[in-house]
Amino acid sequence: MNARRVRLAVLAPLAVSSLALGTVTFSASTAAAASPTCSVRSTDNPRNLLVSGRNFKPNKFVAVTSAGGGVGGVRAGATGRFSLTITDASGTVRARQFGGSAVRCGTAGTGQQDNARKQYREGFRQGFAAVRENCDATQPRQGIAAVDENFRKGFRDGAKLASERFCED
Repeated sequence: MNARRVRLAVLAPLAVSSLALGTVTFSASTAAAASPTCSVRSTDNPRNLLVSGRNFKPNKFVAVTSAGGGVGGVRAGATGRFSLTITDASGTVRARQFGGSAVRCGTAGTGQQDNARKQYREGFRQGFAAVRENCDATQPRQGIAAVDENFRKGFRDGAKLASERFCED
């Protein structure tokens, strides 16, 4: 029993100190991550990009510009985050607060590629589901807006895969 108490007396402070160090490390990494960042993402409208940022100075104006047009501005929220849609952006998109350096958010082409992938995935999902439900389904359901070509290609590929899996020749 005496040896057990000695082991506990040695191991307990080590466990407590490792927890304390873990907390210090976590706090340090959180403080280091406070530099402003932003990103671009496509929207349903191919002419628009959604620009989002975080870790900016709270309640201060943020100017967003792109290399070939597409400008806008918005006030960062109380948490230092913002979200803004810009139209006709091209090239590199940047965000800047007064007195701060410009932060690279991404490129307009990245947002357009993301939109193409998103359209293809949604078309694939709908094509697969439509043919799985009804082997005679060959076209996407038409809505008010024209069907994107990436969506159409995804629909064809999804329908083909579902046909191979679920339909008889």
